[in-house]
Amino acid sequence: MESSELLLHQLFQTVRIISKGLNKNLESHGIYSSEWSIITTLHEKGSMPQGALANYLNIEPPAVSKSLVKLEQKGLIMRIPGDDKREKKVTLTEKAVDQYMIWGEIVGHHRKAILTNLSEDKQKEITMLLRGIFQNAQQYEKV
Repeated sequence: MESSELLLHQLFQTVRIISKGLNKNLESHGIYSSEWSIITTLHEKGSMPQGALANYLNIEPPAVSKSLVKLEQKGLIMRIPGDDKREKKVTLTEKAVDQYMIWGEIVGHHRKAILTNLSEDKQKEITMLLRGIFQNAQQYEKV
């Protein structure tokens, strides 16, 4: 296997195992890592249209829509009228805001456990390298 293939394979495998572990940790609270990414984005960025949320997370709109339906059924998000009559903004409910700190602690413990052997400098270095790969991927998509 050539080094570029090995690198991307390792990256995919790493993301999958992180997601799997996070799902296991959040399972008793009734949410999944894909839902957590939506919840944390809305918590950090505020209400936003569904399309903007999908773009921000780099997730296909149908996948975001499916997660939003589940989050809505769980009473964790609601859709409110947007600036345009056709647009609905997605926002967190009070229930989600109340639970956010608990979920955040679980995610934080998981994050700390999986990064335990990486110094702050190594984490910054990896982040910079991944940011470069991400930017290259964005440029490739525009072509």
